[in-house]
Amino acid sequence: MRKVVKRLFKETRFVQLVALLTLIIPVVIATAGVLVPQKLGIAKVELGKELKVDGKNFPFTFLDGMLLVDGKRTITMNGQKYIVEVKTSPDQIRLNGITEVYTYVFESTVTFYDPTVRALKAINKSNEIKLSDKFYLAVASDDFGNISDVAFVPPTLENLDILDSQNPITNISGRKFLLSSKSPYRIISKTLLPEKSALMLESGVTVITALNAELNIKGALVTTGLVSFLGSGKLTVSDSGSAYVSAIGPEIDISSDRGSLIFVDGSNLRNIDANLTNFVVIRKSSLNRVSINGVYAVYIIDSSIEELEIQNCGNVFINNTVVNDAKVGLVSKVISYDSRFDKLSISDLSSVALVSSKITNLQLSKGSVLKVKNSTLMNAKVEDYSIAYIFKTNVNQLSVGNAKYYQLESNIKKLTKLQEE
Repeated sequence: MRKVVKRLFKETRFVQLVALLTLIIPVVIATAGVLVPQKLGIAKVELGKELKVDGKNFPFTFLDGMLLVDGKRTITMNGQKYIVEVKTSPDQIRLNGITEVYTYVFESTVTFYDPTVRALKAINKSNEIKLSDKFYLAVASDDFGNISDVAFVPPTLENLDILDSQNPITNISGRKFLLSSKSPYRIISKTLLPEKSALMLESGVTVITALNAELNIKGALVTTGLVSFLGSGKLTVSDSGSAYVSAIGPEIDISSDRGSLIFVDGSNLRNIDANLTNFVVIRKSSLNRVSINGVYAVYIIDSSIEELEIQNCGNVFINNTVVNDAKVGLVSKVISYDSRFDKLSISDLSSVALVSSKITNLQLSKGSVLKVKNSTLMNAKVEDYSIAYIFKTNVNQLSVGNAKYYQLESNIKKLTKLQEE
């Protein structure tokens, strides 16, 4: 009897040990999988271990796509090798959607977002979406998080009333349609577009705006093609309002106090002043001054901007854009590809990643972080506890004071150490 009990005890301990190992092993594998990603874009993964990349010692205990050559890299950690694919440039894709029987179709797969929701919460990932009285954003990105383009998915043109142009546009209710054949339309005072109302402008429509005329958009303003605004005026987005504008209006300003969406596409406008809006998209447009504060997600693509100011924005993507004077502050996070900046100022604990870009004058201050890859810097100043990571980049002159910089496979022609105060 004692032998039977002893054997049963051993068998029970063995079963418990096997069960414990069965639980532990997947956790270790899963943990290893999380620690060393198979794909890495513009992101930092802290490993806390000594690393080798392609057989060479790596100076950091973390991986970052901004500090690695694109392609498949062999990472060695604790004697074990991992293959990590790095990609920090977007695909050369531009979106052109078409309507096919109540469906909006793209040539490539995109991620759809509802701009009335203040989050990057995808509602679908496909090359098509069913049309409705709502509108969506379509974002073209790769598996590494790099953004190529953003497009607007329009609402249906059903149940619209034709708006007459005999009288100036006044406060609107319901869904109205402006025809190019009835142009020009006129806005001569402050006009309200209420919530749940819509104003749709046919391609070719002309709107004449009187001095200080303003359209307050609490519903939805949508252009179906390029329109014209003659005279000075303002489009103001507020509450849950949205505006998709493709327009020529060199004296037109767009501003917002909250709101769901400002999307400027193929436009020539004067200024944008966006505050606390869910999404702001500037695409294939030319603007004088753009100020963006507290916006959840910002996309600036194929555009030209004289003055750009970004504050308190955590998701900013800039692609193939020219900016004369840019300021990034108040804990903002910006990723920029293939762009050019004459002046770029980064401050207030902000983080900026520049890929394949050209910067004439750069200033990094107040605890901010800069990562620059495959780029050209003419004059850069790093100070006030900031950190600059410079990878495969040519720098003509770098001035450093009370800050840190890390140079990897880069060329710095002239280095100046500033006197610390």
